Amino acid sequence: METPAARRRVDARSVAITGLTTLAWYAVPDVVDPRWARALAKAGVLAGGLGLGMALTAEGRSAVDGVREARDEVRDLRDLARRVEAPPEGDDGDLGDAGLDDAGVADADLEDNVLLGDAELADADPLPDPAVAGAAAAAAVALAVTVAVAGEKWAYRRGERWRAQGRRLPHTRVGLVLGALAAVATALDPSISMVRPAEGETPAS
Repeated sequence: METPAARRRVDARSVAITGLTTLAWYAVPDVVDPRWARALAKAGVLAGGLGLGMALTAEGRSAVDGVREARDEVRDLRDLARRVEAPPEGDDGDLGDAGLDDAGVADADLEDNVLLGDAELADADPLPDPAVAGAAAAAAVALAVTVAVAGEKWAYRRGERWRAQGRRLPHTRVGLVLGALAAVATALDPSISMVRPAEGETPAS
């Protein structure tokens, strides 16, 4: 049974940003006429939505923190690789009395750590064939692009049909419908939610 502390609530900021960004995206043809200008306007809408999402939502901040952590890990790996491949100047390979480098780490221990890492990699599950993984990724991207293009064409044609019927702001009407659907989908997405603390508890900072 789910405890009160495990209950989750919708991230209202994510829902609002997703819905409004979708609305603005599809409403562009009502505001901008030239095709090239519409492309620029939509790029601006997308950039603004992503920027707001990164700055204002918990999911966006988590993504930014993840990128920073990955960057720090890459830097640490590069530093370790430099120490392994380029020992300090004056080191002739003899451990000497203490067998320590300038950083205070024994060369023998460093080699043991490298060998241990190689052994762990050997025991790990084999990675998928790069060709198969690449083909699967390419197929997924192609499918996503195909669906997105088909959806864009359908939305634009629907707006143009409503324009031909004399309706005001036809593309904005399409944007309202699709924006509402996008907001609902975001609200139902379990990965885009915030933990609701139990009674008497304070939210984690």
